[in-house]
Amino acid sequence: MHLATVGPGAETLDLVELGDYADPGELAWMLEEVFDANTKPLNWPPYVFVTISRPGCTTLIVASDHSVTDAYSMASVPYEIWELYSAAIRGVAPRVAPAHSYLDYAASERTRVSDLTDRHSAIEHWRELIAATGGQLPGFPVPLGAPGDALQQTRRIWLFDADSALRFDRACRVQGGHTAAGIFACLALAGRALGNQKKFYSVVPFHTRNASQWKHSVGWYVGMSPVSFKVTDAFPDLLRSVRLELKRARRTAQVPFSKAMEVLGRTLRDRFVVSYMDDRVVPGSDCWARWRTRFLISRCSDPQEVYLWVSRSHEGICLNFRHPGTATARSAVDRYFAEVATLANGISGALPRPVMVDD
Repeated sequence: MHLATVGPGAETLDLVELGDYADPGELAWMLEEVFDANTKPLNWPPYVFVTISRPGCTTLIVASDHSVTDAYSMASVPYEIWELYSAAIRGVAPRVAPAHSYLDYAASERTRVSDLTDRHSAIEHWRELIAATGGQLPGFPVPLGAPGDALQQTRRIWLFDADSALRFDRACRVQGGHTAAGIFACLALAGRALGNQKKFYSVVPFHTRNASQWKHSVGWYVGMSPVSFKVTDAFPDLLRSVRLELKRARRTAQVPFSKAMEVLGRTLRDRFVVSYMDDRVVPGSDCWARWRTRFLISRCSDPQEVYLWVSRSHEGICLNFRHPGTATARSAVDRYFAEVATLANGISGALPRPVMVDD
């Protein structure tokens, strides 16, 4: 691998005509091939821009390898594109904040954890989880059936609209929690109801943009952490347990997962990951509905992984998830998230409204 630094304005965009398409299926297949060919982590650049022009409108697509863009990086793109485009039309300078280099952050992170030992609290946190889950990272709370080699399926549920999300948040705060704690509590209660899980286990990503210079940077500002807690009957007690565990997990996430595994002498892979992000803090997020902004997840063929991304936006709370592409796994995941939705709606006092959608 080689590092080369270029100055502002030294890069240009190459325009490649991909053709005219009348069939949406053919267009989607072509785009998938383009994205797979141009977003590889060891190629530069590991991202590609595509425009789809129609009479009266244009769709702009940005695809990127996950190694160089976290969720916040991608969520920041729509506003920057709108600002750059609007400024160009008006003939004025765009109001875009300076972005510092992710490479500088990576170097400082490596220095910070270079002398980490197995006595560090983050290492102990990982050791506890691995011991409790049989020497590996936790799996999905309910059985998924025999592994298959089919592509994973990507699904989503609109759990709450904006008003119901606000009611859910208030109900959780009155009982000593907050929205994130309430969602994790519902995940745990669903695991107990369907899988007899006495404790909830997962791996959870947290952002590591803990200094102002990294706020507008594009990169992988994410640390992974264990999250585990006992599933108690009293909901206020459960919320408080979740809140304390998430607080502990945020500290653990400041140590990179790869470094933690290196210190532990382990080579482990995550199987059940739960991510929570409040998109309302992202610049321009209040315009996403008007801009028809969408965030999509690429295909995967892993036979075990279940990933859940919980996003709270100005429109409400959405669950995006992917799971093994077998019929048994789909049934298990559907039952689990239907139970989560029932529990969450009961807490908020909202009428049941979630609908599964295939992306």
